Amino acid sequence: MSTRRTLLQGAAAAVLPGLLLARGATAAARPADFAAAAAKDPLLTPLFGVSDATGDRDAEARLLGRWPAELRGRFYRNGPALYERAGQRYHHWFDGDGMVQQYRIGEGHVVHRGRLVRTAKLAQERAAGRFVVNTLGTAFPGQPPASGPDSFNTANTNAIEHAGRVLALWEGGSAYAMRPEDLATTGPVTWRGDLAQMPFSAHPKLDAQGHLWNIGAAGRKLVVWHIDPAGALAGVQLTDSPFPGGMVHDMAVTARHLVVPLPPLKLDFLSPIEGSRRRFGMTAGEPLRVLVMDKNDVAKQRVFELPPQMVFHVGNAHETADGEIVLSFVGAPDASFLDEGAVAMMAGRPGAGSRSHAFLARLNMASGQARLERLPGSDGGVEFPRIHPARVGLAARHLVFGASWIDGPGREHALFHGLQLLDVETGRVRRFDYGAHQIVEEHVFVPKPGGRGELDAWLLGTTFDARRQATVLNLLDAARIEDGPVAQAVLPYGLPLGFHGNFTAA
Repeated sequence: MSTRRTLLQGAAAAVLPGLLLARGATAAARPADFAAAAAKDPLLTPLFGVSDATGDRDAEARLLGRWPAELRGRFYRNGPALYERAGQRYHHWFDGDGMVQQYRIGEGHVVHRGRLVRTAKLAQERAAGRFVVNTLGTAFPGQPPASGPDSFNTANTNAIEHAGRVLALWEGGSAYAMRPEDLATTGPVTWRGDLAQMPFSAHPKLDAQGHLWNIGAAGRKLVVWHIDPAGALAGVQLTDSPFPGGMVHDMAVTARHLVVPLPPLKLDFLSPIEGSRRRFGMTAGEPLRVLVMDKNDVAKQRVFELPPQMVFHVGNAHETADGEIVLSFVGAPDASFLDEGAVAMMAGRPGAGSRSHAFLARLNMASGQARLERLPGSDGGVEFPRIHPARVGLAARHLVFGASWIDGPGREHALFHGLQLLDVETGRVRRFDYGAHQIVEEHVFVPKPGGRGELDAWLLGTTFDARRQATVLNLLDAARIEDGPVAQAVLPYGLPLGFHGNFTAA
């Protein structure tokens, strides 16, 4: 059997529940149950999602405040969006088909365009008129035979414009390419003929020279990708995973290394979905492993062990003069959000899941020792850490997060209501509270033209405003985050909640 076939089968077994479906697994939920909950809570509206008929959106936003004339470019967001079809509703937030949002900013206008990613899965289910493909958290009877990871690819996690095309990214299969001018899907990206459908994960890192680095989990192997600034494959390497079969979601890049957190999480697709505990859990007695690999030769590596934590997202990593790698990340004590919180959201109960916190790990490459410290300001929970794009792989002083910090009436949701900026050097925390009636999504740093410091930048991100029942694009001055938005662009509709995105300057 060829190496490629072995890797594809490993990727399918590690990521794709449709290949390991338990007979007792639960089919889809009833849309009426969610609708009843949403009728009582206007914050739930984005979780209705879109349909085939409403999945294409185009509108010019209503502008508030002062949009700087020098801010010009395209801001992308991606996330699960289509949750219901023919009386079926997904159980898990991560199951929805991906929808890429593009905001064109400049010349006194903000124009929104949203498109469902035309994946093979979406085309098949449109033709069938119902859901037929098993997903991370929902099973369907009579599933057709799989032809590889892209049979299940929802392209629903991240979007980045690189080398003239938009890449819609997922966890376990190909990147899907879209045209920046109209968001038309052109199809899955094959970096090389013998690498078709090899996992290209959702969190690539773009360095200051325009090189794109990424990983992918394929059974017992990790795939390491290097894409050059022109969008061509510069290199691909394979290595054994020190925790095979686990979840590998995000990674960091330094000048010389790739840094990959491997939480002690196993996706047990042979267990039934019924009950309060589902199919995802931390493996008792297993640490959080951090795999550090040489970019040029991934066989040169070290594995560090930290206290067990669930990790979705990293902030950054950099190398110090004394031989340490410093890694910032967000960790949680368990996998309850993946296992319960994201399920509760689909049922109209967005309140479950343990709080996640920001950490800094110091990894000594000479001794193999690791130190961990919890960063200040995350007692109420943080996620979606981002840094100034010019500091990727270098020392970054400031991290911005979606955050919560107030408990009490109106704060029952597990979703974020505020934005938080952390100075890693001093521990200073600065915040802006959008209010209990808003859901805060990921915000990104956008450098000001000619700017030099990390805070000589804007923060750009979306919120869902339950009072307006609209999605709002917000622009804040990073140096004065507590003042709130200096400008907003209000859409005439609300969009499904997204995960991640990136800005491309015009």
